[in-house]
Amino acid sequence: MQIGIIGAENSHTEHFIRTLNLTETGGDARVAFLYGGDDPEKAEKLARDYGVRLAESEEELIALSDAVAITYRSGSRHGSPAMKVLRAGKPLFNDKPFAVDLKTAKEITSYAREHGVPVTGGSNLKGLPALAPVRESVTPGSLTVISFAADAESPYDGYWFYGIHSAELCLTLCGCDFTGVKAFRNGDAVIAAVEYPDKRCLIVNSPSSHDLKIEVIRDGETAFFPVALEYQSVGPAEFVGMIETGKLPWELEHFEKAVELVERIVRDLEARA
Repeated sequence: MQIGIIGAENSHTEHFIRTLNLTETGGDARVAFLYGGDDPEKAEKLARDYGVRLAESEEELIALSDAVAITYRSGSRHGSPAMKVLRAGKPLFNDKPFAVDLKTAKEITSYAREHGVPVTGGSNLKGLPALAPVRESVTPGSLTVISFAADAESPYDGYWFYGIHSAELCLTLCGCDFTGVKAFRNGDAVIAAVEYPDKRCLIVNSPSSHDLKIEVIRDGETAFFPVALEYQSVGPAEFVGMIETGKLPWELEHFEKAVELVERIVRDLEARA
C-alpha cells in the first residue's frame, strides 16, 4: 500500500515516513509520495533522505496514492485537500487541527459518512496508552486539569495550532457532551473552563509550557498524571489499522466536537479582547 503525504513543513511528516518506512508498524504500507508546496526545501530533503517521490501538486499525489495524510501546519489549509481526497474515495488522515471552523469539519465528516470513506487524524496525544489510568480516574463530580503548550499568537492560525491538543484530550478524558465553555487570557496564557453535566475540565495553555501534565481532583484528593509525549507513531499506526480493518479509530463526532470546543474558546477570547 502506497501512502502519500500532503505537507512537508510539519515534523509529523517525517514521523509518518520514519514510522511506516523504517519500522514494522505499518506492515506493507509505506510512504511513497510527498507533496511539499508548503516547504519545498524540506520536501526535497525528505525525498533524498527517505527515497520518497515528490509530486508536483496535491492532485497528482492523490491520484498516485492508495491513501493520503494531510499534515499542513495550518489547519485552515486542510479543508480543500481533504475534500479532494474524499472525493477520490481514498482513506484520509487529516492531521491536527482537523479544521479551524465547525462548518469545514462537518463538511469533511458528513461526506465521509455519506460515502463510507474512512477518516481519522487530529491530535496524536489522544491515543497515548498512558491516558488509560487517567480516564479511569475521571468520574462524576471530578475536576480534570490539563496543562500543555499553546500560543494564541502562533502564525499557524493562532490558538488552533496547539490548543487543539488540549481540546482533544479534554474530550477523550471527559467526553463529547460538554455544555458550556468560558475562556480568558492571562498574559500569554489561555485558560478555558469546560463544563459537563456531571464534571468539569480546566485547560491551561501557555507558549512556555512543554510537558503535558494532567491532574484529576475528586473527593478532596488530587491525582497527578505526568504523560510522556511518545506520540510519533500513534497517528501512523492508527491510520494503517483503519485502512486494513475499515474500522475508525475515533468516531467522527470526536473531530466535530473538538473543533467546536476550540471554536468556542477562541470566540470567547475574542469577545473579551
